[in-house]
Amino acid sequence: MKRKAYKQLIDWKSKDDRMPLVLIGARQVGKTYLLTELGRCAYADVHIFNFQEKAVLHQIFEKDLDVKRIIEELAIIQRKDIDTQNDLVFFDEMQDCSKAVTSLKYFHEKMPELHIVSAGSLLGLQLNESSFPVGKVDIYHLYPMSFEEFLYASEDTFAIKLFEEVNRSESAHQLLWEYACQYFYVGGMPKAVKHWFSDSGIQEKISLVRKTQNDILTGFHQDFAKHSGKVNALHISTLLKKIPVQLSIVQDGSAKRFRFKDVLPRKRTYAHLSNVIDWLDAAYLIHKVHLIEGRPQIPFSSYVKENKFKMFVFDVGLLGAMLELSYHDFIHQQYGMIKGFFAENFIACELKAMGMSNLYSWTQSKSEIEFIYVSKASEIIPIEVKSGKRTKSKSLKSYIDRYDPKRTIKLVGKVGGNHPKQMVLPLYYACKIPV
Repeated sequence: MKRKAYKQLIDWKSKDDRMPLVLIGARQVGKTYLLTELGRCAYADVHIFNFQEKAVLHQIFEKDLDVKRIIEELAIIQRKDIDTQNDLVFFDEMQDCSKAVTSLKYFHEKMPELHIVSAGSLLGLQLNESSFPVGKVDIYHLYPMSFEEFLYASEDTFAIKLFEEVNRSESAHQLLWEYACQYFYVGGMPKAVKHWFSDSGIQEKISLVRKTQNDILTGFHQDFAKHSGKVNALHISTLLKKIPVQLSIVQDGSAKRFRFKDVLPRKRTYAHLSNVIDWLDAAYLIHKVHLIEGRPQIPFSSYVKENKFKMFVFDVGLLGAMLELSYHDFIHQQYGMIKGFFAENFIACELKAMGMSNLYSWTQSKSEIEFIYVSKASEIIPIEVKSGKRTKSKSLKSYIDRYDPKRTIKLVGKVGGNHPKQMVLPLYYACKIPV
């Protein structure tokens, strides 16, 4: 399946100052597939070493971190030579071997000619540990498949053409909106997408996708027990389950900031839950949207409070599975034309997939703009999200009256039409906003 991140990897391959690459992301977002494809298509050979599958690999890194010896012993284990000039070495599930993580520093310093990549579903948890070679590796992020990648996976060349042309006709919208509703159910986890575009019948596809989503969620909870360390695994599991519950309480309007009360017994404040939230954030299972109150000023990070934020699930398909929403709810648009919080979660996922490292929202008095960001030209741009056919917004008008922005963006559930200073696009065109 086509992933936009593949071009980034090809660019990495050609860098003069290339360092070992670490691909970070939640489990089952396609890290192993993407790096394997890189090795298969762009190198003479690829050597894959999975630290979950082969315990013997751990022993190689126990003696010392002499990279020449390590490569020689890895070659012996697989019974095949490794050409350090032309081959790709891939360390998979590397979160299970901290010394292999540390070794990347020495591969960079002692064997810079070697192209080496690594992946792990919980590597984000090691970013602040002493064993992680900060400054000695190139860190890339992979998120679930975006709507655009989902559309490419459909292989519907006509729909893809309409999407790429940003066709604004009502007929084009109906076709693309149908795909969007499918995406709201399926989400962007590659295995679920693969099932959806298989040759199976529609009912079998629906069942396979939901089973895949539930299996992935079960896998997360197993990870909590195995990798939570000093953080209570039950607390992590409970908090993740509470996110959809809190989101769905608000049926109309913007999602509200996350409330800490009643999430866990006798834990009522951010201080009580910060380690649990940080764990989920480091595992890339949630998207935090920080709240900016009052006049937005650059840099946003200097004007937010650490205990005030919205929290979303990192994949809309998994959000729907957690809420037990059916395919019928989405495809027949009976879920309130896709409730406001669900559309907001979708846009958060799209913005992260576009490369926005941090997400922000704006609020003042009773007005709220779902997202706000700074463009490469240092322009502050608000994004209003309206899931239904009613697109008038008092909050956006309030923002415009207060701050007279050069440009605003509105993402809606129907065909949009640009106005002076305002870009209006259907929700599924979030990736087309100017960066």
